Order: sequence, then structure tokens, then C-alpha cells
Amino acid sequence: MTRVVGYSRPLGVDDDLEADAAALRAAGAMVVHLGLGDRKDRVLRSCLDELSAGDVLVVSRAIRLSPSLTHFVSTVAEMGGRGVDFRSIAEPELSAGSRPTTTEMYTSLESMRCELISIRTRAGMANAAAAGRKLGRPSVMTEEHLAMARELRVHGRSIAHIGQVLGISASTVRRALLDPVS
Repeated sequence: MTRVVGYSRPLGVDDDLEADAAALRAAGAMVVHLGLGDRKDRVLRSCLDELSAGDVLVVSRAIRLSPSLTHFVSTVAEMGGRGVDFRSIAEPELSAGSRPTTTEMYTSLESMRCELISIRTRAGMANAAAAGRKLGRPSVMTEEHLAMARELRVHGRSIAHIGQVLGISASTVRRALLDPVS
């Protein structure tokens, strides 16, 4: 008897898996495994071990199955070798039994790769912000530059002249002098 089993893992810190689980149940999943916290790998492994030939593993999006493209491809290949079908709701061209063109397959995998990079970047930015590090390019307007710019402005110098003296663009000087936090 063919069983449809769902699997999902969180993509971000505040990812709500309940909506994902509901979508998997709506797609016919009898059982839904949710990889949460540091147990994601163990939950996926036990989910895969539970599947037998003829079963179908369904995910809402391919990115929910694996943390990397290499892991995704090896996991789907391992399931296929055991006779387990794979189905992605959002990317039907990645599902077993579909006959995508090479272009469609590469496009889907490239899209997945880009999304994984985006998720990792956002997580890194959130970690940096939580650690108190300022994100983005460092400002060329140091406290010394700002103090000097204010002094020159008091003496009636133009923004362009101040920028030239400090070796900084006039727009940077203007922004720094207009910024109430500075």
C-alpha cells in the first residue's frame, strides 16, 4: 500500500511550520514529520528510514528537505534507489515520475541554491545584529571627521569644501551633518 509521508524543516528562526504541515496534509500526507531545533537531521533520518518501496515523501518546497543542494540531490537519489518516490508541491518538475527538460531541472536546482544562499545570508545578518555588530559598509565619516566638519561648517565653509578637505564626498558630509544622531 502506498503511503504519503510529509516532511518539513524550518527555514528561518521565526518560521511557522504549522502552515506548512497543513499544506502537506492537504496534499495527501498521512503522517507529517517536522524537523525542529537541533533534531532536524535525526527527524529526517527517522522519516527516511520509515519509508519503504512504493511510498511517497512529499514536501511543500524542495528547500524544506535539505540544508544544501548536494544533500538534496543525494537524499532524493538514495530514496529513488530504495523505490521511494519524491514529490515537491511547489516544484513539480523536481518530483519523481515527472519528465522535466534539462533546462527546467537546472533552473529549479539553481533557484533552490539561490534561496539557500539567501536564507544563510539573512541568518548571518540576524546573528551579527544580535551580537551588536553594525551591518553594512563601514562609514568613512569617523568621529574626528564629524567634529572637524562641524567646526569648518561653523566657520562658514561649504559642504563641498569640507568634503574636499576631509577627502570625503560632499554627499557623505551632508548626510553626516544632517543626521540628528551624529
